[in-house]
Amino acid sequence: MRKKQGWFILLTVVLSLAGCGGRVEKGEGLVPSKGQETEKKTELAVFYSGEDARRISVMEELCEKFMEENQDIRVLSEHSGSGIYSETLKAKEAAGEFPDIFEIQDPYTFAEAGKLGAISQEVGKLVEQPFAIDGNIYAVPFYKTSFGIIYNQVIFKELGLEVPRTYGEFLEVCRVLKQNGTAPLAAGGNPTETGKYWLNYFFQVDLAKADPDWQRKRNEGLVSFQDENVRNMLADYQDMMNGEYMLEDSVNMNENQVIQALINQDAAMVLTEPSMVSKIWEAYPLAVESGKDTLGEELEEDPCKFRLGWFFLGDEAGDPVVVSEKGAQWAVSDTCGENAEKNRAAMRFLEFCYRKENYRKVLQTVYAIPATREKILYPAPKVQQSFLVDYRYADKSDVYLGNEDTPEHFKRSMYDVFFSVATKTMSVDTAAEKLDEYWDNVAGGLGRKS
Repeated sequence: MRKKQGWFILLTVVLSLAGCGGRVEKGEGLVPSKGQETEKKTELAVFYSGEDARRISVMEELCEKFMEENQDIRVLSEHSGSGIYSETLKAKEAAGEFPDIFEIQDPYTFAEAGKLGAISQEVGKLVEQPFAIDGNIYAVPFYKTSFGIIYNQVIFKELGLEVPRTYGEFLEVCRVLKQNGTAPLAAGGNPTETGKYWLNYFFQVDLAKADPDWQRKRNEGLVSFQDENVRNMLADYQDMMNGEYMLEDSVNMNENQVIQALINQDAAMVLTEPSMVSKIWEAYPLAVESGKDTLGEELEEDPCKFRLGWFFLGDEAGDPVVVSEKGAQWAVSDTCGENAEKNRAAMRFLEFCYRKENYRKVLQTVYAIPATREKILYPAPKVQQSFLVDYRYADKSDVYLGNEDTPEHFKRSMYDVFFSVATKTMSVDTAAEKLDEYWDNVAGGLGRKS
């Protein structure tokens, strides 16, 4: 009898707890009891490039901070790893795993395919040059970049060289460097885009300066890669990449090998983007230290092998060639754009990323140029600050091979062709024919100019 009474008492206690809506431990923690609703959160899948470990760390930190401030939103962040970002994004689309918010390089192609949702005007007003079609914003630049010459101030000082103003003076500097036993230049970097900076330098001086609408005319079949001025551009590019001033076989080097070549004084200069400043600094901290003593006097014996210097390479007239390139852009998927709840959450996330204290961390990580209308300053080495000042006051061009006027599918073939030209495994004439063929294949079969 007592045993039955004991079971009755235990059952009464359990039922009374359930009736009061209490919690019981289950698994890893407390869970709501029957009848109590779980707090609903809006989920956002965010996808971005994973080529840079420092940027991954910053993005993870931003996502965590965003969720702390927005308890009703759960961010599921993912990066592409070391693979080609655009290919990974397309693979996710094919697998039905298209993210809500993602980085994008060619918004025009995705917008035409109906894969992008509209971004609010409020977010669009935060940045310069948002990507829009018929008044609707479909992508916003996260940051900008450019390219110029990183050079070794130690070698320049030893040889009494000044920063060249014109392209002719630059070639004279190269001649002196070579004469004194140092390769003037190194190439290489990203294997899919080797030499793209030299290509776009010559694109600017040989084509875009006189005809900034060249790519649009190519879409209309009014110009051709086989035109004389374009073949001259390709020849200039090939001569530079294979010429006497380029470190032997550096066209096949990766970015780390190029950095080591600079630090070891195997090469004196490289045409690249400013993000390499932070990578050189990380590999060789002395690179950003002053070459002067505490009294401001030049060190007689400099123990440093490499000190960072930067200049924008000029054209024949002495005008610096400065390109404003969109380094990364944010977009939202069409499904995210159509879902009011998700879209509101996405706009909050983008506004959060552009908030000054958050955005500054991103810029500092990649040493990039702000894309916001609001001016953002961030701590950086003197060489980076000089770059930002020179960039701010320069006449800039946003016309370059690889921008939004360049067909996305053409870009992949373009880089393959230019690598072959750079390694001299393809002639200029053959390259011009193939570039026309590849462009026409993705631009609706437009014929060449007769």
